[in-house]
Amino acid sequence: MRYFVTVAEELHFGRAATRLHMSQPPLSRAIKQLEADLGAPLFTRSPTGVRLTPAGSVLLDEARALLGRADRVRRRVSAAAGVTAVTIGILGDSTDPAVARLAAAFRRNRPGVDIHVRDTDLTDPTCGLRAGLVDVALTRAPFDETALSVRALRADPVGVVLRADDPLGRRDGLRLAELSDRRWFRFPPGTDPLWQTYWNGGRP
Repeated sequence: MRYFVTVAEELHFGRAATRLHMSQPPLSRAIKQLEADLGAPLFTRSPTGVRLTPAGSVLLDEARALLGRADRVRRRVSAAAGVTAVTIGILGDSTDPAVARLAAAFRRNRPGVDIHVRDTDLTDPTCGLRAGLVDVALTRAPFDETALSVRALRADPVGVVLRADDPLGRRDGLRLAELSDRRWFRFPPGTDPLWQTYWNGGRP
């Protein structure tokens, strides 16, 4: 199910395989086997990527709920068994090596603690923290911080890639507000408004 959810979020087998830290052929085989088991196609495939079928959309909602429940069950069982576990939520688009370094350093300092890393997509800036699926989130601002304790670890530069013939491409510098008339991402209903505004160029 985790394979399916990742492909559904990325809508591209190659990107999903990269996010899952695996090669594409076994991922494709796993999805085809899932489709055979369910007796329904989950994706419409094209050279540029995939789209969810109606059956795939239904399964995505159910699969997310099942995976969330499985994560909560695992944490409760670990706690009952006396095993200390920490789940770190990260954005699924992140390739930041700092996450791996942080987990490795924590394991060295706390060898008795079981570390898990959970990927989430861009629709949830809290990486599952608000939903109780993770213990700590390594994410980006801005988003609604209500009932959350937030600490800034660093500030990253933000860049933009434009076509060579774009008038703004001749500028030495830009503010995000100058790109506010260009739609970058289409988020589903219910996504944090601050988060949507930022990713669509609305924050200076």
